[in-house]
Amino acid sequence: MTNHKSYGYLFQDIGLVLLLASLFTGAMTVSYTPKALLFEAVIMLLATFAALLFAGFKLFYLSIILAGLEVTIYTAYRLYLFLSYDTEIPAQSFVWIFLPIVSVAVMYLFVSGNRRLELENDILREQVEELVMVNPLTKLYNLRSLYYDLFIQVSYAERNKLPLSLMVIVLKYEAELASILSRQNYEKMIQRLAQIVSDTVRVEDKTYSTDNKGSLAIIMTCDKEGSNIAINRLRSRISEPDAFLGIAENAIKIEVKIASMEYNKEEFGDNMMSFKQRVENELQYDV
Repeated sequence: MTNHKSYGYLFQDIGLVLLLASLFTGAMTVSYTPKALLFEAVIMLLATFAALLFAGFKLFYLSIILAGLEVTIYTAYRLYLFLSYDTEIPAQSFVWIFLPIVSVAVMYLFVSGNRRLELENDILREQVEELVMVNPLTKLYNLRSLYYDLFIQVSYAERNKLPLSLMVIVLKYEAELASILSRQNYEKMIQRLAQIVSDTVRVEDKTYSTDNKGSLAIIMTCDKEGSNIAINRLRSRISEPDAFLGIAENAIKIEVKIASMEYNKEEFGDNMMSFKQRVENELQYDV
């Protein structure tokens, strides 16, 4: 990956240097063109800029066609004057025969080097996202980690004849809170909620942050009765007056919906997504 990235930078740097050299050549050619030929030199320079603009937007076929037409028309025009009126071909004219094509070629080199770097960065970003197992906001394990651990914990509970439950916690009126609170306070609220839940549940119960909207999930080694005890304890802690002190005003009350369900092998099998979805469906009964 490092070698490919180095080549990308190399192509980009070479393309940039050659592009600047081409533009400098065009500008110097116009500046040293006699006044009688200045108009056609400016037209050729502007047409070259247009071809470069297409190439810059990665419309390479259009840029090549435009540059080719520019060179063909100009060459035909100069040959016509030479053959019909015996007009000498100025030395500056030879620049416009090659410069448009060369300029487009070096622009393609520059853009392709940049595009290679963008592609490598996209691939690297996708690889990082695949490997990330922690929510950057709450520092808790994320949804991907939840499914991975849930499968392992279910197998462990079955081998040891232990009950296992999944609890899901979501914010009530999340959209309204997001619109009322500032972005900083909204993120602080999510972080505070995650901290409260993590500190309230047992050490052996693992808490996960399933999205960036404050939703949490907890894998608990207990039955339905144990889950109800944990739910009551969580509600009591979250509803304390100082739970979100300094984040939300007194007029804004932070409330959550909580649902829990014990895992059933016959009903869910190895489908952990179905298990989680079923628990989330239970949230509608928590009003």
